[in-house]
Amino acid sequence: MKDIKIGTDLELTINELVEEYSHLLTKNTVNSFQKQGKLAGDTKDSVITQLKNQFESVKVITKKGRYGGTTFELKGFKGLVEYNAYKNNSRPSLDWTNELLVIRELINQEVSLGQLFKDSDDENYNHNGFTVTKILNDMLNFSDFKIKEINKNELKENSIFSMSGNKNDYQGLMETVMNLMRNQRHLYVAKIEEELSKTNHRISYLDSNRNKIDAEKYEEYMIFKKEVETKIKAENEKIRDKRSKAYREGLNIKDLPKDKNEHKEIEIAVKEKFGFEYAYRQFTVFDEIEVEGKGDIDKVRENYFNRIMKNANSSQSKYKQTEEINYSEKVFYRLVHTGLYVEVMKSIFSKLVNFESKTESNTVDVLDNSVAEDDDEAYQEFLFNVQQLESEQEEHDYFYNQDDYVDVERILYEMENPLTLEECEELYKEFLN
Repeated sequence: MKDIKIGTDLELTINELVEEYSHLLTKNTVNSFQKQGKLAGDTKDSVITQLKNQFESVKVITKKGRYGGTTFELKGFKGLVEYNAYKNNSRPSLDWTNELLVIRELINQEVSLGQLFKDSDDENYNHNGFTVTKILNDMLNFSDFKIKEINKNELKENSIFSMSGNKNDYQGLMETVMNLMRNQRHLYVAKIEEELSKTNHRISYLDSNRNKIDAEKYEEYMIFKKEVETKIKAENEKIRDKRSKAYREGLNIKDLPKDKNEHKEIEIAVKEKFGFEYAYRQFTVFDEIEVEGKGDIDKVRENYFNRIMKNANSSQSKYKQTEEINYSEKVFYRLVHTGLYVEVMKSIFSKLVNFESKTESNTVDVLDNSVAEDDDEAYQEFLFNVQQLESEQEEHDYFYNQDDYVDVERILYEMENPLTLEECEELYKEFLN
């Protein structure tokens, strides 16, 4: 890492910039280059923006050909400036005041529910606490059943799905929706956990068989799960790099190994070691939280909807639209290539959070979102769905972002270098499998 004096001019290649002057860039930018071996798209734009904050003049010279490349002409070093994407884009942080009020009210709702069951003489009533995912789902009006039904209706009503004849569209649409949901999930989960930490509460640990386990076993499970996840991710990264390299060199990728199913591999490994497929936390809060003011739950959902749509628009803008619909494409790519991604996501999420409905009360009513407890079978199914979501979404807290989830640079490369018919057929078969 080389020091730079104020007023210094530099002329650097990308490699020199990353290797010798990495302190001029953010850690994420450096990691992205080291991983991809190049700068492209948003990463390249971000580098230019970062450099402009620290130099009087930034000029980018790109030469094509075998001995070409990108060179940065930097004049008049002004000094190191920590780059903040939100600050430089004048994007104010979200005011969480209303969200926190709603979270506290929903926690109090669970406290009231627990007290109701505790005082009941009916042995069928049993409230064993709640998960963070339960609060999140109530907050945003989610449920496993609702998400499935909305997606099924979208498949029937939208011609891009109904005319495809692709039986995997349901799974593809679910994945697309869930990835976008995970985009914002960590923000809301962090706020819920922060409020729970302030309460008088007890945490129970349970496995997928609904048996209690101790905290040490749960911690051991989480450490092991992370180790397996890291191992599978590394193996899949090598597989993808090998296939990508072979593809760029014009070689047949048909016989090369394919990605392992990460979720399935983790589940198998966990079951072999512990005898259960996953574990999760369950909270019991004993005392209600003092809430100063009334939260507007419709406003919470409106804010979430707007954030989701902003992200959807950002993802859509990264892809060129095609004139013809390729029904063999995965749902996400089919939607962005036809320019329908934002439209379909708007249709789904507006129904999911009831953003278009003005008939609901705009405040949180106690037990308003609870499951009908007299239907024991439905209630047990509800608990099971909560546990599944808890395992797959909360405890692992996959910090998913749609732009990170999709390898943008690789997709752009493939758009500029379209697959042959044989390769398309091979990838389509791989997708079906």
